Amino acid sequence: MQEQVILTAPTCTCCATPVALVPRPDLPDDLAVCPTTGTLYRPDSPSWTRAELPDLRDGSRALSSVRIDLSRAGYA
Repeated sequence: MQEQVILTAPTCTCCATPVALVPRPDLPDDLAVCPTTGTLYRPDSPSWTRAELPDLRDGSRALSSVRIDLSRAGYA
């Protein structure tokens, strides 16, 4: 016996017309974001729930940094 499985993309609840959430692999806990409002969501089976930005200071992930020399005339 074959079982049908219907796959649907997770959608936000913050917009009048729900928009598909965009995964954020750079954040922990499998978070996703609404591309319209920037609201974060976390998986909460079987749906997605609004979430707060996790503490990124725990040291488990190295934060990117770029040094820019603003003394150069080309940046003015």
